[in-house]
Amino acid sequence: MLLAATAQATVVERIVATVGERAILLSDLRRRAEPFMLQVQQSVPAGAQRNAAISQVYKAVLQKIVDEELMEKAAAQAKVTITPTEIDEALKRVATQNKMTVEQVLGEAARAGMPESKYREELRRQLLEAKLLNVRLQGRIRITEEDLRAAFQKIEAEERAQLGVRLAWIVIRGSNHSAAEARQLVDAAFERTHHEDFGAVARALSEDGTSRGNGGAMNKVQPSVLPPDLARNAAALSVGQVSRPFRSGADFVILKVLERDPSNLPDFESAKRDLSERVYMDKMAQARRLWLDNLKRQQHVDVRL
Repeated sequence: MLLAATAQATVVERIVATVGERAILLSDLRRRAEPFMLQVQQSVPAGAQRNAAISQVYKAVLQKIVDEELMEKAAAQAKVTITPTEIDEALKRVATQNKMTVEQVLGEAARAGMPESKYREELRRQLLEAKLLNVRLQGRIRITEEDLRAAFQKIEAEERAQLGVRLAWIVIRGSNHSAAEARQLVDAAFERTHHEDFGAVARALSEDGTSRGNGGAMNKVQPSVLPPDLARNAAALSVGQVSRPFRSGADFVILKVLERDPSNLPDFESAKRDLSERVYMDKMAQARRLWLDNLKRQQHVDVRL
């Protein structure tokens, strides 16, 4: 009986990771994952799909625990602490932001599987991380005009991937030529689009019989129904722009955007403030990960899950 009890304890309390001399136990992981498991059980069907979701939750939570342990060690070295008063103030801010009382916030947390003691501990960890990042990374994040424009272009492309679009194209069939010949033909067609009407070049050179007579023009479609390479290249173009030649399967293609559904985005200048916040958060997340990776190299970290 003693041997059986010992074997059972070994299974339940097996080590799933170590950070320096600190061992993270399976029971620690299960306890931290409880609120997320509740969500999985309520939203994911039983079977293989739920098992996969549970596995992902455990991996994500374990990574979070490892990161927190690294930050706890860094905080101890830097003598950074969080007081109960700071936790109380953070709790009040959460309540105010959500237009709730503190009691209501704690009640919602409890219903989600996080009693008050756990919720306060989670707030403490978040505050500790924010204070550490402020000490270690503040002043190192620089945002340039190029950063803002790149972020805006990314958002534009994401929106364009959802907007109806009407395209025209010039197609050189790979099945009709050697690869070298097809490349030469599409390059020559692209050069002609610089100083000739796109439709005229398509009628003269395109090898797509369906659209050639229409100057390469096609019916308006949602990007989701296009082959991925066409949708991706179309999303990078503004109305009236012509793409550089690219490979689509065995064929070579040049695209032009004839029209697109109206955008709901503000112009770049109007979006700058929101973009600055978004770019700052992205850069901070990258800097955070690099900082944690550096901490990890300074400690012995062994993840066994």
